[in-house]
Amino acid sequence: MPKVTVHENDQPAAVAAEVKSNQVKDARGRIIKYRDLDPLQESRLILAMGGQAAMNAVYVNVYAIPAARVSEIDGDEYSCPQNQAQIDAMISILGREGMDALAKHFFPKDDNGQGDSEGVKAATKN
Repeated sequence: MPKVTVHENDQPAAVAAEVKSNQVKDARGRIIKYRDLDPLQESRLILAMGGQAAMNAVYVNVYAIPAARVSEIDGDEYSCPQNQAQIDAMISILGREGMDALAKHFFPKDDNGQGDSEGVKAATKN
């Protein structure tokens, strides 16, 4: 009969991924890396979504721009969306958990639970 030897391992089984300054972690545990958009990318994004959607400040600031800023999710790379279908696809890929993680990062709340970001205030202004 073969002899079995068991060795204790001092190393943890799984090392949690460290979240860097240009990343957020969503409720599903995905690491979402984001990029800054340059003015050309922003202007092309506005053209890609069309005039009606571009006039909706909440859609632009809370959905389209955060989704377009995503460059990587758990190592899968994504380019900046070039049309409405690609914007919609990125929002779908992110889902509620990803969009919430980005919103919490880009639009932090103050001690009173109010958004202190000028972007949120501008987006929800009538």
